[in-house]
Amino acid sequence: MISRLSSLLVLTGTLAMGSALHTPPRLAKPSKKSQLRALPDFSAFLGKPNSLPAKDATKSEGKASSAVRRYFDAWNRRDMTLAVKQFADECAYEDTQYAGAFEGKEALEAHLFKVADALPPTFEFVIDDLADGGDVVGVQWHVESGGAPLPFTRGCSMYRVDPLTGLITSGFDVPEPAPLKPGGAGLALLSAASKVLDEPVRGVAWVTWLAYCAIVFFSNGILPGPDATQLDPATWKEVIDLSLNFWLVAPLLHLPFSPVVHPGLEAIFNLLLAWAAAFSGFASDGRPGRPQGSMLPTLAGMQLLTNAVLLPYLALRSSEPRAPPLTASASSDGASSDAPPGASGGSGGGEEEWVPCFVEDLGPFERAVGESRLLGPALGGVGLGSVAWGAFGRPEFGDLAARRASLQDLLGGDRLGASFVVDLVLFAIFQGWLVDDDLRRRGIDPLDLSRSSKSPQTLKALRAAAKFLPFLGLCTYLTFRPALPSRSAEDTGAA
Repeated sequence: MISRLSSLLVLTGTLAMGSALHTPPRLAKPSKKSQLRALPDFSAFLGKPNSLPAKDATKSEGKASSAVRRYFDAWNRRDMTLAVKQFADECAYEDTQYAGAFEGKEALEAHLFKVADALPPTFEFVIDDLADGGDVVGVQWHVESGGAPLPFTRGCSMYRVDPLTGLITSGFDVPEPAPLKPGGAGLALLSAASKVLDEPVRGVAWVTWLAYCAIVFFSNGILPGPDATQLDPATWKEVIDLSLNFWLVAPLLHLPFSPVVHPGLEAIFNLLLAWAAAFSGFASDGRPGRPQGSMLPTLAGMQLLTNAVLLPYLALRSSEPRAPPLTASASSDGASSDAPPGASGGSGGGEEEWVPCFVEDLGPFERAVGESRLLGPALGGVGLGSVAWGAFGRPEFGDLAARRASLQDLLGGDRLGASFVVDLVLFAIFQGWLVDDDLRRRGIDPLDLSRSSKSPQTLKALRAAAKFLPFLGLCTYLTFRPALPSRSAEDTGAA
C-alpha cells in the first residue's frame, strides 16, 4: 500500500493517482460472498467505516486483527503517531514497489510521515476483505478518492503480530503489478500533485516557475541578449565581476581585485541578494522534523539562482499542520494541548488547533539566524546601501540623470541585468507567501489577530507590510514580529 499511489501516478499520468502509499483502509460494504470469508463481526462495520469502538472490536477479534484495525484507522485519519504505535520497535515493513524494506520503527515512522504529507485527505484505502489467521492477518484493499474508486489501485497486505504484546512485527504489501518501481521518485511526484489538488494556489508558483525558466534561461527575443545555452563569454564575465563585488565589500574597501561595474547594476544585484537573504527569516519553516527538510539548501541556492530555487520551494513545502481536536475522553482525562495562546483555529467546541512551534524545536541555524532581531535591520541596511551606491557610488558615472540613462542602455542589451529586474518583480510578488504560516508558528491565527497578546493593529500592519511592501516591509516584519513561544517560559508560567 505504501507506494501504490506513486505507481498510479506513473501509469495513468493523472493527479488522482496517488494510491501507492501506505494508507490503511476504511471498510467497504462486502458482497455476500465476501461476508462468508470475513470475520464474524464484519457486518458490524457496514456503513460505519472505522467506527466500531476498540473495546467492542476486541471482544470478537484476536489481538492481530485489532492491531491492524487500529493501524488502518489511524492511517486514514492521518494520525501517524498513533499508527506507528501499533508496531514493535524491531518491525520490518516491505512494499514491493520499493527496492528494500523499511527496517525498524524509526525508519517506518519517517516514511509514514513523508507519505502522509504527500497524500491528499480524500485518499483512503478501503478494505474489501480481511482474514484473521491468529497472529497473521491478510487484507485485500483498493484505493478511493472522495469515495470514488481509482484505477489500478487494488492490492493485498499481510501483517504478523506478536501474540504477547499485540504489536505488529512485520508488514508486506503486494499492489497490482506496475511496469516501474517508482519508489521515492513516485512519492515526490505524488506529493507535488496532491499539494496542488489540496491548495490550488500552489499552481501559481509552478506556472510562474515554468514561465520564469523558459523566459530567463531559454528564450530569445523576450529578454535582451543570448540565452543561457549559448554560454556567452561576456555574460559569464559580468557574473564573475558582480560576484567579486558581493555586497560592495571590495569596492568600498578599494581592494585591488575589485572590477569596475556600472553602479546601477551593482545596486540591483546586491539588493537582490539581500532580498534573497531576507527569506532566512522564515528558516523555521524547515526546522527539524518538517517533511521538506531544512530550508538552508534553498536559501543557499537563492543566492545563485534566486527564483529558480524559491518558486519550487513555495510550491512543494508543507503548510503548518493542524492538530486534531482533543477527544471527549482526552479532555475528561485532563489532557492539555502544547499550543501557545492564540494557536487555536477557533473558539473551542472541537475545532482544530495549529501544531505549535517552540524555539526549542529549531536547529542552530534557524534559531541563531532565522529568529535574530538583527536580521531585518542588517539586510535592510545592505539593501538601502546598495540603492545609495547606485545613485552616488563611482563618481565617474556622472549625476543621477546620466546614471539612469546609461543603466537603461545597459539593461536594454544585457541578459543578466534584465533577469535581475525580473527577479526583483517576482520577489515583490511572492515575499509574503510564507508570512501567514510564520504567524501560525508564533501562536497567531493570521485571520484572527485579536487572539494574540500583541496589539492586533500592530500585527495587522506588520502582516500587511510583509505581504505588500517590497523588501523593506519584509525587513520590518522580521524585526518586530512576535517571538516564537518557549517551552521553558510556558513551564514557568504554569508553575
